Amino acid sequence: MGTSPWIVNSEIYPLRYRGVGGGIAVVSNWISNLIVSETFLTLTKALGFSGTFLLFAGFSFFGLLTIFFLVPGTKGLQFEEVEKMLEKGFKLNICCCNKPAAEEEDSK
Repeated sequence: MGTSPWIVNSEIYPLRYRGVGGGIAVVSNWISNLIVSETFLTLTKALGFSGTFLLFAGFSFFGLLTIFFLVPGTKGLQFEEVEKMLEKGFKLNICCCNKPAAEEEDSK
């Protein structure tokens, strides 16, 4: 999970839930660390060092893709703007070729 929980926690939760959300993220981060620590030696015996590191790299890559596609961008937004955006619902924009609706109206 890396630094993602720490970066996302500072912006993504509404103020009234920020403490609880941060706590959940910390617990999930420590549980992830525990899983890696507990399984590392068993996996190195079964898969070898290269296989183990490739497996964990695959999990990290999957996490990176998940964050890229599912976490909304909040750069330059105030906390209140982020909260309003998430209350309305965040719509995925998987295709990078699509223009936002405001840009399409301007081009007409």
